[in-house]
Amino acid sequence: MRLQPSLRAAFTLVELLVACLVLGTGVLALASTSVAVARLTGDAARAGAAAERAHARMEAMRATACAAASGSAVAGGIAEWWTAALSPSGAALSDSVRYTEGVHHDIRSNTLYSAAWCP
Repeated sequence: MRLQPSLRAAFTLVELLVACLVLGTGVLALASTSVAVARLTGDAARAGAAAERAHARMEAMRATACAAASGSAVAGGIAEWWTAALSPSGAALSDSVRYTEGVHHDIRSNTLYSAAWCP
């Protein structure tokens, strides 16, 4: 007597197509998120570089024994302009930086103000 072959459990073609669709959607979502993270990281790096440059300029102006000065510079995509004006109580210092960020290259600008005591 012959035994009938048993039916094996298996995935159907529809189940495999649905699984591929779900997996593909997840991979695309992960890829788009990684692009956004990379863009935000680049924006943060540019903002940090601009802040570091402004801070360094402020410290350099503080070290110049209360001399009136002004100037501007452009380097690495960051424009900077500064002034040191003498006043009766010391020197009023200001430094502004301008840089671009984002996909549409929006212009961002930051200004630092400080004062230096002159003996």
